[in-house]
Amino acid sequence: MMHTGTAHAASVLPLEIAKSFGRLNMVYNDRVCPVQTYALDFVKKLYGKRSYAGYSAEQVLTGFMFWYDEWKKEKIIKVKDGIVRERLGLDAYCSIEDLFSHGGKSGYALGPFMMEYYNGLTDKFHEGVSKLDDKVGLVMELRKFSPLKIFPYTKDGTTAWFSAVDQFPSYMDESRKAYMHEILPLLGNAAQKGDHAALSEGIKKLGKYQYTFGGNSIPSSSRLHAEYIYNGFPFATVLFMLNLTMGFLCLFYMIWQMTRRGKESSSNSVIMSQRGSKISRPLLFQALILLLSLLALTFCLALRWHIRGTIPMSNGYETMLVMAWMILLVSLLLFRRFPIILTFGFLLSGFFLLVSHISQMDPQITHLMPVLSSPLLTIHVSIIMMAYALLSLTFICGLTSMLIRLFRGKAAPGLTDQLISLQRLSQLFLYPSLTALGFGIFIGAIWANISWATYWSWDPKETWALITLMVYAVAVHDNSIPALRRPMVYHTFMTLAFLTILMTYFGVNYFLGGMHSYA
Repeated sequence: MMHTGTAHAASVLPLEIAKSFGRLNMVYNDRVCPVQTYALDFVKKLYGKRSYAGYSAEQVLTGFMFWYDEWKKEKIIKVKDGIVRERLGLDAYCSIEDLFSHGGKSGYALGPFMMEYYNGLTDKFHEGVSKLDDKVGLVMELRKFSPLKIFPYTKDGTTAWFSAVDQFPSYMDESRKAYMHEILPLLGNAAQKGDHAALSEGIKKLGKYQYTFGGNSIPSSSRLHAEYIYNGFPFATVLFMLNLTMGFLCLFYMIWQMTRRGKESSSNSVIMSQRGSKISRPLLFQALILLLSLLALTFCLALRWHIRGTIPMSNGYETMLVMAWMILLVSLLLFRRFPIILTFGFLLSGFFLLVSHISQMDPQITHLMPVLSSPLLTIHVSIIMMAYALLSLTFICGLTSMLIRLFRGKAAPGLTDQLISLQRLSQLFLYPSLTALGFGIFIGAIWANISWATYWSWDPKETWALITLMVYAVAVHDNSIPALRRPMVYHTFMTLAFLTILMTYFGVNYFLGGMHSYA
């Protein structure tokens, strides 16, 4: 099938046939998963999105496999670094051909700079060139079919998966080796001839081959179905846009309510409602949207849990999702007494989902190393994430107080009552979060002793978790520090204290490293 347009004119498989190829299985990230999962990661790494110019990820993948000479002309490679674009004269998106015939010259345009990079030049430009070279490498590897470990072979109850170019074991049947070498080129020939019937039949037979020789290594049908659903919907992307939009709308509405003249009692009810009072329609609408967001995120986490078989708390991406989930849950449980918490819930959950979406965190579902499979890790991470989520709400309380004081002015009637209400709400989160953080550190120490034979090693993550605990513990000693009884002093301290969480969670991972840097 040909698709001609202003942006592209490359050959692709029909969508349904490409989907059937995507439903084959392969080993990727040390686990057996659908080819569809690899295709999505392949396109996202090259192009930054889940699809390209109306083509699905499977169509792009098979396009490069079977029509490389056409697809090498597609401007699908995103050149992210501005300094690379400027020095090499590239557009925001370039093609493989652009990099091999750059400026009318033959040869690989990145080659000389990669040599400099390997020789120790690691400035911003050369780092950007290295990232661009990695994308080119993905295409070159796919051209040889080497990432596609789609051929299982079981012997003595042990199953290994091979690609068409792997070194096969000597004990493997020659007929099996020949099939592995020849099937993908045969599928490519059928695709290029437009023989869709033969192509579909070849893919179908390859699927039967996998189930015949894959043994117990192939995931259950329910796990595969869960992965198809997970791959089909960008949960984090949609939810961060929804929650942040709702959060800012609720924030503006809240500030408008709290700054109306002559409505001090009404504005105070925005923070804390009277027991037994009715829920207003705007508040009920906010709660309904938040509930829907919570259910969608719960479904997303349940899918990841079922796909891998372990609770989704093993890396930075998953813990961001869990923190957003906990914030939504706490907000839904407390909104009747503290209506303002719905605004907090939308903003903070949206922020954490946004961080998971745009940061260096890897959303891929990978096989867990044995040390991360301990049930103590699940308990440790769960409690720590709960503590961070609650402490994040104290930060929003402090930030809201500063905004209210800024908009209403120091002498506004009822301002002190509002600040005191926010202080009480913040303290409601502070005490259980400190308890949770202390328990989390303690359980982490036990897990560390079991895993590495030491309770405490002054690893950067451990050290900064302890610093975070000690900084926030200052806020509960208002008898020793009377200034903390004043609402604005307290809120300012809690706002600044949040920097320790940012350092513990992000700074350690990206700047200090250590044993916890995998998270």
